[in-house]
Amino acid sequence: MDERFFDIDTSGATDAIFAIQVCRALSEHTRDIVLLMTGEGDIVFANSAARISYQLTSDALTCLNIRELRAPHTVDAVTEQMQVAATSGSLLETEHVRTDGSVFPVEVSSRGVTIAGRSYLLSIIRDITARCAREAERESLLEDLTAANHQLAGLLRIVSSAVGSLDMEKLLEEVLVALREVMSADAALFFKFENGVLVLEAQQGYPEGTMSGLTLREGEGFASLVAAAGEELWSPDVTSTEAELSVHHEFGIRAMFGMPLYVDGGLFGVLECTWSTERLVSDTERVMLQVASDRIVAAMSGVRRHEGARRARVLESALTEAASTLASSHEIAMTVPAALEIMAVALGCHVACFGTWEEDVFNVLHAYGTQPRHVLVPPLPVEREHTVVEDFSARINQPGTSGAWLREEFGIDSALVVPVLVRGDARWTVLFGNRTSDIVLDDMVVEYGRRMSQSLAIAYGNARDYESEHRIAETLQEALLSLDGQVAGVRYGHLYRSSTLATRVGGDFYDIFELRDGLVGVLVGDVSGKGLDAAVLTTVVKHTIRAFAHEAVSPSEILFRANEALAATSRLRDFATVALVIIDPRSGEGRYCGAGHPPGLVVRAQGGAESLCCGSPVLGAFTGLEFFECAVTLGQGDTLVLYTDGVTEARCPSGGFFGEERLVAAVDDARGMAAEDLAGHIGVIVTGFTEGRLTDDVAVVTLSLCPSC
Repeated sequence: MDERFFDIDTSGATDAIFAIQVCRALSEHTRDIVLLMTGEGDIVFANSAARISYQLTSDALTCLNIRELRAPHTVDAVTEQMQVAATSGSLLETEHVRTDGSVFPVEVSSRGVTIAGRSYLLSIIRDITARCAREAERESLLEDLTAANHQLAGLLRIVSSAVGSLDMEKLLEEVLVALREVMSADAALFFKFENGVLVLEAQQGYPEGTMSGLTLREGEGFASLVAAAGEELWSPDVTSTEAELSVHHEFGIRAMFGMPLYVDGGLFGVLECTWSTERLVSDTERVMLQVASDRIVAAMSGVRRHEGARRARVLESALTEAASTLASSHEIAMTVPAALEIMAVALGCHVACFGTWEEDVFNVLHAYGTQPRHVLVPPLPVEREHTVVEDFSARINQPGTSGAWLREEFGIDSALVVPVLVRGDARWTVLFGNRTSDIVLDDMVVEYGRRMSQSLAIAYGNARDYESEHRIAETLQEALLSLDGQVAGVRYGHLYRSSTLATRVGGDFYDIFELRDGLVGVLVGDVSGKGLDAAVLTTVVKHTIRAFAHEAVSPSEILFRANEALAATSRLRDFATVALVIIDPRSGEGRYCGAGHPPGLVVRAQGGAESLCCGSPVLGAFTGLEFFECAVTLGQGDTLVLYTDGVTEARCPSGGFFGEERLVAAVDDARGMAAEDLAGHIGVIVTGFTEGRLTDDVAVVTLSLCPSC
């Protein structure tokens, strides 16, 4: 031990030595470091824990000043800290250093003591390396939690921006802003996949307009690699890959992360984040981005469904208007061009032509957006009886190729060519074309083009082959009574019998059609009046109801909207009665609304027939009326029966009505009969009752569930 200690006060040397011995006895077995120092910081005593911690002997330690045990960056504060400890005691955290230069954190509790008449500092020092490690770990966890909360908040912003929006441009803007913030990215981009290429649809982070029109073809750019892989990809440094583009170099893009988006089973586009520094994407970020992309896809699906429903409504309305225009006059020279214009505008096409196609000549008789004339054409690439969708915008500079003549003759880049079978004559054709490639001739356009061709076939065939009003109305009614074919989840039968006593065509009609979410609509109706006016109104009523059915699934709401539209049309002088059922074939649950129409029936498999009594006013008479609906449930083996009043009001030769009771008895006796056969069975029973003399038209539709259909 340092001799200076013993020279402090010789008169009290025995007490001082005793104090040191006591200090040693009390501290030798403690795990904490114990140091006794002079007021200047010279160490006069160090316990065994100190020797172990500092890796020095007792003699070596008692030759040191406390400043030599402190980490260099803490030495300047030693004097002030010792003064405080000597007067009032202190507790502080600092860092000490071992002989090997390693630094470790300590907690120091110091106070002044008097030994042999002199003042000393007694310090108890605890190595807090483990505690600091725990605190550091806790801080790290808190940082991770804070980052996760930040990302969660960003995810919520992405989700909230994507849910409920029906404006695709606004949706993309809000999503990209939130995505950029969540990923701490320099920029976020969305490429839309169309016609085999990726087109930049929206971006956030780069100067506006600097990337306008950026298009990536197969194998070009990072986004195309993501699309080809069909899964998320990231590149810590794109400058070292073949995916680097000039735009990446221009904006200093280094790291990139991309994720493909699939809507309705097809590639919709690619989300892309970019950074100006090398970066790896964490698992947490990838999961968050995947969740966000799923919600974005859901929102985009909603937008597409909404847009699809809107387009279907517009096209259905246009088709109704075009059909009404075609049926409104015998003057084909006026009605066909007007109908072509209506449908071309609704389809988004610039050109519409109708005429005959014979050998190598297309004789344009009626047109919109061009002039009627004779056009020399090459042979069609397929049989003339088939619809042709021709997109030749990528090869317009190749004369003689299939479709290039359309560019030369009509200035269009894509075309829909639909055969019009006029009384079985396949020479007739309707053509719709676009002068730009911005408008895609998709399946919906093709479907309505075909339906337009059917209306043209009916109208033109009638005008060419028949002169009487009766024949025109009869042909229109036949078109209304034709159904689309198989409907998923159901079997159905239908029957129409013309009145054998009336000389003019009636207004009975029916329809079965598929709706969104797997629902099926069943419609039976009867328009007041006879002849052409009734046939035109029947067309309007049927297509109006069908158009609104694409927007709403409640029968009462559909008929309310249809009534408002029909009643507001001043040229419609008559009214209509209808029965409408919207049913889910998977569960058999449905809703029924009868507007001034005879109540429908449900024939139960176990026997008996239930009447669907849910009365509402007729269609087309007044606006502002209220319509009601009720539940209808079909089980396996049950059959729905809808009919017009020509059934129940059929008369036998003696004058008695067939009535609802006879109808119930007839269908109950026929329970177990397939829906396809039940409608014909009812027709046979009614015709037999009247002995073949029907005073009114008869229409019947029967439907049952078919899970395997």
